[in-house]
Amino acid sequence: MIKTLNTVIGLPGSFVIKRILYLVNLATFTSFAFRDWFKRLRVFDRYSYRSLVSQIIFTGIDALPTIVFLAIVAGFVFTFRLIALFDSVGDTVTILNYAIGLELGPIIAAILLISRTGSAITVDLGNMKLHKEIEALELMGVDVNEYLIAPRILGVTISQLAIAVFFTLITLGVGILLSGLLLSPTHFKYFFELLEGLNPIIFPIFFIKNIIFGLFIGSIACFHGLRVSQSATEVPQQTQRAIVNSLLMVFIVDGLVALLMI
Repeated sequence: MIKTLNTVIGLPGSFVIKRILYLVNLATFTSFAFRDWFKRLRVFDRYSYRSLVSQIIFTGIDALPTIVFLAIVAGFVFTFRLIALFDSVGDTVTILNYAIGLELGPIIAAILLISRTGSAITVDLGNMKLHKEIEALELMGVDVNEYLIAPRILGVTISQLAIAVFFTLITLGVGILLSGLLLSPTHFKYFFELLEGLNPIIFPIFFIKNIIFGLFIGSIACFHGLRVSQSATEVPQQTQRAIVNSLLMVFIVDGLVALLMI
């Protein structure tokens, strides 16, 4: 009985300790990656710049069709429905700014990046590690942090912010357009009222939240990709862990930001 009680009590503590150690390792990994990238004063040399641009193209530009489709659907499901439900209440602008701008846009962009880009980075780096390509680069004197890791983290971070902005604008625009066409022409007023009713604090919070999301997604994907060592079965295992940990960190950060805004 006592042994069982100790086990039950110890589980939460063990989980918290593991999470803290994980965050410490992740922060160390990320800081070393950017340190090695900046210390040579070749932040945008030919090789690093190529890796950065390739990551942004894959993460952001190649995902545009999916983003547009999801934004149109979200515009109908969320923006249109919120306007229909709260138009008579009179606080629709605030609800749209906070619900769509600060919550839905960043979260959907993060989930899209985790499922599409984060998993791809983990698989790519995991296979490179498995096939000794990482070791070969190091033997040739190539700094892996400078050439592979930091540009990918930064590329994911930039793409997260860009996708969140793009997704939010389309979602709000489509929802207002549909409500104006299907419900009442007076709803077109929200195009102007959204701009007039923007709280100045929304912009820095939106920016900081998306930057943190992008840093976590990119860092976790690279971190788990490089943890592959010997077996091919480690690649899907590390990919799954990267996805789960990325989602967990995104929702924790989102919850902390929501608490700070109360």
